[in-house]
Amino acid sequence: MQTLHVQGHIPAGGIAIVGSRTPPARAFDFAYELARAIERPVVAGLAAGIDTAAHRGALAAGMPTVAFVGYGFGATFPPENAQLERDIVRNGGAVATLRAPGEPVDDAALVARDRLQAEYSVAVVLVASELSGGAMHTMRFARELGKPSFAVTPPAASQVEYAWAGNVRALADGAVPLAFDVSEALQTLRARIDRSFNPR
Repeated sequence: MQTLHVQGHIPAGGIAIVGSRTPPARAFDFAYELARAIERPVVAGLAAGIDTAAHRGALAAGMPTVAFVGYGFGATFPPENAQLERDIVRNGGAVATLRAPGEPVDDAALVARDRLQAEYSVAVVLVASELSGGAMHTMRFARELGKPSFAVTPPAASQVEYAWAGNVRALADGAVPLAFDVSEALQTLRARIDRSFNPR
């Protein structure tokens, strides 16, 4: 049985916001603004790109955020997110991993991390991903676990772009479409997840 190592506190009711490490700039901005406005704990993976935007958006709103990571404590990856890792714990969230302290990241640990994101969330939102992105694992695990899954509908001119190919696949697999507009996306999330939560 694997041990989940946790720094900080994992709040209930979190929504996972996931996506590419190298997203289009407007997708990065969307993830930040969605996390800032969602008024729920935000779950992500502390990777570059969408994960970083989601964590930062939650922190900007004063909401706790949880990072499930694929490395042991003391081996932060990417290393430039070490301060963000500390900020997450300091502001009432958590960093959690199945890796022992000091163990570096590897592919198997990242897939395990992707499952934890789905497992500890009430829903998963895919902002933008390539077909090969790790976020696609999180979407698959959400389906397997029966968690509501959502995917941003690519902007009309972007639907054939590599950066959005994962979204096209997720929507074909049954993810609920979200408008590429934060206010509209929040309305859909409110209607599908919790009618009592009021977006800003």
